[in-house]
Amino acid sequence: METISQLPHDIIANILSRLPVKCLLRSKCVCKPWRSLISDPQFAKLHLAESQKDSNIDPHRILLSTNPLLSINLEAYHGTEDGSNAIILELDYPEAITKDVEYEIDFAGSCNGLVCLVVDYKNFILWNPSTRESRPLPEPKHHLRDGSLSYGLGFDFSTDDYKLLSVARRHWSPASVSDKTTVEVFSMRTNVWRRIPDLKIDVELDGSGIFLKGSLHWLSSLTKIISFDLAEEKFQEVVPLPARMHENHYVATMGLGVWGDCLCLFIECGETLYEGWLMREHGVKSSWTRLFSAAVDPLPGFKYWQIGLCYTKTGKLVIDYDGWRLVLYDPQEQRLEDLAIRNNWDWFHSIIYFESLVSPNLDDVSNRENHVQD
Repeated sequence: METISQLPHDIIANILSRLPVKCLLRSKCVCKPWRSLISDPQFAKLHLAESQKDSNIDPHRILLSTNPLLSINLEAYHGTEDGSNAIILELDYPEAITKDVEYEIDFAGSCNGLVCLVVDYKNFILWNPSTRESRPLPEPKHHLRDGSLSYGLGFDFSTDDYKLLSVARRHWSPASVSDKTTVEVFSMRTNVWRRIPDLKIDVELDGSGIFLKGSLHWLSSLTKIISFDLAEEKFQEVVPLPARMHENHYVATMGLGVWGDCLCLFIECGETLYEGWLMREHGVKSSWTRLFSAAVDPLPGFKYWQIGLCYTKTGKLVIDYDGWRLVLYDPQEQRLEDLAIRNNWDWFHSIIYFESLVSPNLDDVSNRENHVQD
């Protein structure tokens, strides 16, 4: 009877690619061939593809810029009163970050398991929270100190490259004056920031972009969804918002999130309803489907700054209350469940990321062998 080590290399790779990241990092200690295989960037791509198409596995987690950093698996939450059954991991900050409590840690975006951290508004670090690998990035050439900034991290399928987008607008610039907005793209392969000239954009982008289907997506001024195609390097309006938005309803807050491989929109209509909408077919207005419509009353304070992050498989909405609280909201039962969060700072930023083996150093295998924590 053959053992697994005697099986052909491609069959072993296929079997291992179906395991969670945590198991694979431990499996690197089994033998040198396995360590070499699991450290191979091509295997990381295979594992990522398997994870994304397996509906029985949900490797999405929420990362909080608390002190210490917290990573939360919300699908593992079992409905306790204080959130103690949620899988909450404490993570050390990347070595490239000088541990200074005066620094603010924000997130520029996430894609395929990589998260871009922004330290003290200027230092960028590409990091994989699952493998703990990190890579400092240079500062954009036209980085503003006195304007509004928006970022996004995504993958360009046409060049097999990860790109970081920076959109900077001067504060004193009217929203209609597009020549005061500077757009720069950073390539992970070339390690160079490049300004995109003559790119007109006359709207402000809210928060960090959400990567989906080759493009980054933002809400813009509560009126539209704007995308940036990473291959063509152009902005465009994705699709008009649901017809509900054009009715005579006052919209207090909106949030753009994800559910599987679809965009979600969370809105407060008037002063009574909180609704969730799903775009089942990307870019098709008629595909907007209402996920839920519930009363606003059960929602706690800070309601005008609530951010809907994602919709779970169990039908719960994850809400970030302006960096002060993180809750699960069940719109069917209209019940809130607070997640117990340890934080030595006053507040936090939050972002959804995907567990993977993708390295911020791309194809530098030797670098991976030296830096991955087993």
